[in-house]
Order: sequence, then C-alpha cells, then structure tokens
Amino acid sequence: MIDSHHLQFIQLLGRSYRTFVAGFEAHTGQSMARWRILVLLDRQGEMSQKQLVQELGIDPAALTRQLKALEQADMVRRHSDAQDARLTNVTLTKAGRKVVASTMAQRNEYLEWALADLSVEDMNTLSKTLVKLEQHLAQRPNTLKKT
Repeated sequence: MIDSHHLQFIQLLGRSYRTFVAGFEAHTGQSMARWRILVLLDRQGEMSQKQLVQELGIDPAALTRQLKALEQADMVRRHSDAQDARLTNVTLTKAGRKVVASTMAQRNEYLEWALADLSVEDMNTLSKTLVKLEQHLAQRPNTLKKT
C-alpha cells in the first residue's frame, strides 16, 4: 500500500520539474530536449548518434526527430562516420554554436532566478535526497513481486 506522503512527494517532484522546464523554455526560447543536445555537442564536439543516445539517456527515435529539426534549423550537421559507415556523426554548425553561446547567458540568468530562494544548505539537502532516490531506482530488480 502506498503511503499518501510517498505519492504526494512523487507528484510534487514531477510537477516541480515540469514547471522548471516550462520556465526554462519560455525564458530561453529553446526546448529542453534540443538544448541538452546542443550543449552536449558544444562540450564534446562531434559525436555519433549512438553516443548521444547513451549520454542523454533518450530513445533513438526521439533523438532522430530532434536532430532532424535541429538540422532543418541549420544548427547541426549529420554525416556518415569515415571509419564506420554504420554510424552517423553529428556536429554543431556555426549557427548552432552561436545559438548555444547566446542562450547560455539566458540559461544562467534563469537558473540564478529559479534557485535564488534556496540556500546552499537547501540545495545540498535536496541534491543528496535526489541522488539517493536515483541510486535506489537504478537498483530496481527486473521484476517486482506482484500481489
């Protein structure tokens, strides 16, 4: 039986995340999904789609849809790997690098505003709690006992 405080915690966690993401997207003009791709490519340089899927922890089909949109907006370029034609590599274009640079200041501004009311102690406590939850969830057995 689920305790009501467990359910309320999970609902609050989801609602807080959705509110945070909506605010980020409204402030920066970038979807969180595309922003994560752009930032990773900016930090790592050229990457294969397979590496992007692994690093971002997203579905390959979802990544492909995002990359097609970013490619149409001239922010990324995709091409076959020179060593392994089975791989498709992705790199930022000049326009993509400009978007990352211009959006980074907006991102920082949003983060500073969003977290302004939380003390370092609050953030440390919340971070430890979220890490603990994530580690527990990662250890979930393949099957749980069904009643």
